[in-house]
Amino acid sequence: MWASTLLLAALSAITAGGQQRSGSPVCPHSPITTTRQIHSLNYQQASLACPVHLRAVVVYFDPYRNDGSAVFVTDKTGSVIFVLESLGERQPLHPGSYVEVAGVTDPGGYSPTVVAGKVRIAGADRPLPDARRVTLSSLLMDNEDGGWVELEGVVHAVDSDEMRVVLTLGTDEGSITASTVKEDGANYPGLIGSKVLIRGRPSPLVDRNKRRMVGVRLLFPNFEAVTVEKPAPRDPFALPLQSLSSLMQFSPLGPYEPRVHIQGQVTLDWPGRILCIQDGKDPLCVQTADRTVLHEGQMVNAVGFSARDNYQVTLTDTMLRPGGEGIPPPPITISTEEAFSGKHNGQLVQIQGRLIGKSIVANDSTLLLSSGNYVFPAVLPGVPSGARTEQTSAWVDGSRLLVTGVFSGNVDAQQIARGLGESKIESFQILLRSPGDVIVLESPPWWTAQRLLMLLGLVVIVALVFLSWTAALRIRVDQQTRHIRRSEERFRHLAQHDALTGLAVRNVLIDRLEAAIKGAAPGQASFALLMIDVDRFKPVNDTLGHAAGDELLRVAATRIQDSVRKTDTVARIGGDEFMVLLLDVCKLVEAEKIAAQVVENVSASILLEGLKVPLSVSVGLTFYPEGGTDAASLMHNADVAMYSAKSHGGNSCRVFSPEESPASTNRAIGADIAGPNHVLDIRAAI
Repeated sequence: MWASTLLLAALSAITAGGQQRSGSPVCPHSPITTTRQIHSLNYQQASLACPVHLRAVVVYFDPYRNDGSAVFVTDKTGSVIFVLESLGERQPLHPGSYVEVAGVTDPGGYSPTVVAGKVRIAGADRPLPDARRVTLSSLLMDNEDGGWVELEGVVHAVDSDEMRVVLTLGTDEGSITASTVKEDGANYPGLIGSKVLIRGRPSPLVDRNKRRMVGVRLLFPNFEAVTVEKPAPRDPFALPLQSLSSLMQFSPLGPYEPRVHIQGQVTLDWPGRILCIQDGKDPLCVQTADRTVLHEGQMVNAVGFSARDNYQVTLTDTMLRPGGEGIPPPPITISTEEAFSGKHNGQLVQIQGRLIGKSIVANDSTLLLSSGNYVFPAVLPGVPSGARTEQTSAWVDGSRLLVTGVFSGNVDAQQIARGLGESKIESFQILLRSPGDVIVLESPPWWTAQRLLMLLGLVVIVALVFLSWTAALRIRVDQQTRHIRRSEERFRHLAQHDALTGLAVRNVLIDRLEAAIKGAAPGQASFALLMIDVDRFKPVNDTLGHAAGDELLRVAATRIQDSVRKTDTVARIGGDEFMVLLLDVCKLVEAEKIAAQVVENVSASILLEGLKVPLSVSVGLTFYPEGGTDAASLMHNADVAMYSAKSHGGNSCRVFSPEESPASTNRAIGADIAGPNHVLDIRAAI
């Protein structure tokens, strides 16, 4: 092995000499003997496979890669360099091992790395270097690549598999993940809620094709690299209680604590999904994986981390502790007009509506109700099939129902941005607790067998006397029947389609996305998700008016729909944002081709108000399951990729997917698959 490495080094040196004579890049040192020299190479120099022979200390070691062991080393010059140890006989390395590295340089995915012919122990263990205190913003600005740093934050969650552990760390500037190789006996879950200081090496998340940094994570060597500055309380439920109203009000100290303890009576419990509680008149719904079954009216203590969801306060990573039984709070009776006042979010309410449709997605039943000019869904969580058949047989289209459940409003994000910063409900749904929350007030059809017989007899008698009148009556009945059917079809269409573009709405896409996740074979990719945002929409809307903006959105929607397959779902999820669910795509390249086609087909100017206006979109692509295993993470990651495309000028698509490479593992990649960006000044064009 050593002989082959030296031969490769000699050949590299000869090549470098020839390149120097021709004016091409050359290796600045032969061999390279320090980590600082490696880190100083540019892309062309690192591509020359310059020989490397150095001694350094291992600061991070991951033996679980398929193409070799991932080793990060540093020496007295201070840079931390990634080394890919070759397959074959591997040394029993660990953080602190003093090693000799022989290999050649490689440009890596973002910064220079070493592809090693051999990594062997060269002496006794040595201490790890002193770390430099940094902030999340410094890491995101790429100021610390190649450094050994320490970062302070609060551990929000811990996720692990057989090989690795990932901590979610909350800081004053946002969240970051910190990864390490799983260590037997280490109590990682015990860190949740603790304020910690983690020492490690920043590992950039990159767009490999463009060699651009799109994110960052922290690789830390072992459990000893985590210093607990303020431990979580042994019993998190011993934290002081906060009222629900205090979570929603202004405070000079800030609206949120790192971890909060609340208490209230249960108004709705979907175990492992959503828990809604009420403290006096103040309601709150939280996200929880706790599958403890609770009862309406029961007291419960909840501990979690403050967050925002749809412009509402909530808790995430919530732990529950049931209390005593109590009397459920009574529901508030509201009308559909009152529902849009914004006063009832999270409250237990009663509302009437006429049933115009039903659907079952992922074992959840959705009743589509209409009242006046409004249509809204009532969602019932999964119940056994037999119980559903027995208790819901009376739920017939056309029935007038009284439903009781928790009000969940959706906020118009565009209205908040345009207005005074106040949230406004644009749609809502009712979250039901059980089939007993649905009461049939009026059951169609009126036509029973007995009534039909009486009516037929009456028609015969009337027909003998007033034949012409009967014919006219039949015509009117037929017209009224057609009118009723058209009305029902219109209600169904309004509930499932966007009024401006005719595309599916957010709820329809989410239902189909969750169905696709449930139907996906374990371990096999089967679909992708596109997040699409119209570039520079606001200048057009502000300059030419809302009518022109609406026409621009209609044209964009038509071009997007024409760019995908008939089996794909295209939805407008709000404002100038669209999403596309690509089913039956088994390879990422298939999804990339469709996404590229969307970018290309949309990118053509249109004529508005007699002016030629440019039109293009930014597309984010995520692939199941690499880009997420649930609807929320898939949509979030597609959104992240879309904003990455938009931040680089738009008119392009970027991919968010885990990928193994010499530079990092489980990287999120936003790849430009649409060709060069064309940044167009809409105001100038207008």
